Amino acid sequence: MNFACLYTRLQHYDSFQVNQQTAAMSYKKRNDNETNLCTLLIALSHGIRLYVDKIAIDLRQGSCILVLPVQRYTVESSTGEAQLARFTFETFEVKGRALHPAAHPPLLCGYPYRLLYSQVKQVLGNEIWVKNQFFSSLTSSEMAMMQGRLQLILGMMAQLDQQAVDLQSEEKTKMIQRTIQYVEQHYDEDLTVEQLANMAGIVRWQYSQQFKILTGKKPTDYLVHVRIDQAKKLLCNSTEPLNKIARQIGFKDEYYFSKCFHKLTGNTPREYANIHLHIQQRTVIDSLGRRILVPQDATRIVTDGKHTLGELLVLGISPIGAAISIMKENVIYHNKLRNIQSIGYWADPDKIAQLQPEFILLSYYPKDLQELNTLAPTVVLDKKFRLFERLRYIAKLFQRSKAAEKWITTYEDKVRLVRRQLADAYVTGETATVYLKLGEKLYIMGMNGLASSLYESLGFRPSEKVMQLIEQGEAWLEIQHHQISHYAGDRNFVLASRKELHTVSHCPYISALAELSPGKTHFLDAIWNYDDPITRGRLLEELPYIFKKKIV
Repeated sequence: MNFACLYTRLQHYDSFQVNQQTAAMSYKKRNDNETNLCTLLIALSHGIRLYVDKIAIDLRQGSCILVLPVQRYTVESSTGEAQLARFTFETFEVKGRALHPAAHPPLLCGYPYRLLYSQVKQVLGNEIWVKNQFFSSLTSSEMAMMQGRLQLILGMMAQLDQQAVDLQSEEKTKMIQRTIQYVEQHYDEDLTVEQLANMAGIVRWQYSQQFKILTGKKPTDYLVHVRIDQAKKLLCNSTEPLNKIARQIGFKDEYYFSKCFHKLTGNTPREYANIHLHIQQRTVIDSLGRRILVPQDATRIVTDGKHTLGELLVLGISPIGAAISIMKENVIYHNKLRNIQSIGYWADPDKIAQLQPEFILLSYYPKDLQELNTLAPTVVLDKKFRLFERLRYIAKLFQRSKAAEKWITTYEDKVRLVRRQLADAYVTGETATVYLKLGEKLYIMGMNGLASSLYESLGFRPSEKVMQLIEQGEAWLEIQHHQISHYAGDRNFVLASRKELHTVSHCPYISALAELSPGKTHFLDAIWNYDDPITRGRLLEELPYIFKKKIV
C-alpha cells in the first residue's frame, strides 16, 4: 500500500447488528455520485457471511475487508446476532498540492485480513459499540480520533501484506519445499541428498542446513519418516511379507526396515499391525442428513474425484481409487495420481468392489447409493459447498482440520500477495467471463473452475449474463458461437485443450471476442479449469506470468 500518494477522509462510522431472523441486510452508497467512497467492514463477532457482488465471503471475529466504490454488498448472520463495525471514507490521490478523487484507490485488496480481535478492540476502544454514529454528529476531536483509528486499522492490514511479501520472497525456501514435496511423492525411489540438493540448485551443506530448519529433520531422517508412515498404512491393510512391504516403500533390506520402524514407533512391524487390527468407528452426518458409521482411521478410501480428490491429497490423504478416467491427463497434479486406481468416469460399483474400500466419499448423489453403501460407508458432500467449505468438511471427516486451516491461511496470504503483484495489471471490480472451447463446442463457465478463482479470490465480477447463470445455480452453459458477445466482460479468459490452444485465437468468433476487449483477452490451458485446492494454489503462482503474456 502506498500511503504517500493516498489521502483518506472519514465520512461515516457506525456499528450495527444483523439478526439471525433477518435473512440479509443490504448496504449501498447513500449518494450515487460518491464514486470514491470506500467501506471498511470489521467483524466483531463470529457467524458472519458477507456477499460482495453476490460472491460469498465468510468473516471471522477480527476479520477486516475493504469494499470498493463499484461494489455492492449484503450481510447475513448464521448464529444469533452478528456485530460489525463500519468505516466509510473518501479516497484521493495526492498530486502536488491537489487532491484527485480515486474511483479505484491503490489500497488493500478486497480480501479478508485476519487481525487479532484483541488488537481491533484495543484500537476502536469504546467506539466499538457506538451504533449509527454519523461523522457529521461528532465533535472535532472525535472526528480526528476516529480518522486516526481508521488509519491504524489500515496500517495493521498493510503490515500483514508486507509479512506475506517477505515470506514469499524467499526463493530458496520455495525450492527446498519443492524437494520436500518430491520426497513425499517419490519416497519409494532411491533418493540421495546430492540429488535433492541439485534439484534445489543449492550446495549440499547449505541444503541440509536449510532443510533441517524447515522440517526439524535432516533430509535422510525425513525420508525415513515418510517411508515409515507409508509402511504403517500398508501394515494395517495388507498381509504381504515384510520384505515385499519394505521394497514397496523404498527399503532394499528387510532388516534395516524393521530396525527403523522399531526405532520410530517402539514396535516391530508385525507388532504394530496386530495392535491396529481392531478398527475403531465413529459417526458422521453427510449432506443428506444420514448418520453414517465410518472407520476411525480408514486408509482404503475411494472417491469420485472432481470436488474431492484434490482436497484429499492436499490434506495428505491418498485414496486407493478415484474417477480419474478424464482427470488423469487433464489436471495440474497428474503426477500424484500414479498410485490411484481408476473407477471409471463416475463411481462404478463393480470397479469399486474390486478395491475392497473402507470408506467412499462422493461429491454428488449417485443413483447407485444403496449398492455403494453395501460396499463401504458412503458419505455424500453438499454440492453447494464452495472450496473452503468442502475442504473443512472433508478435513473434519478424516480429523485433519488443522491441516485444512493451515492450507486456507497460506492460500489467503498468497491471494493478497498476488493481488498486490497484479495491482497494475487489472482493476478490482472489472467484469470477467470464462469461455471453455472443447472441439466445436463452446461453454460459458459459472461459479466453477477458473471462474471461481477470478471471482472469489481476484475480485473480478461476473458480467451481467454470467451473473444470471450463477444465480440460477448453473455451473456452465453451452452457447452458440453467435452468442459469444452476449456474455463478454471487461476482460475475457478463453480455455482450450493443449492441442487447440495455439490455434484457438484464430477462430473467427474468438477473434471477434478479442475485438470486444482489445488487450484484455487471455488464452489458457484447460488444465486450469478445476476448483480443487491444488489447482487453485498453483494457479496463484502462475497468474503473474499469465497476465504478463502477450494478450489479444
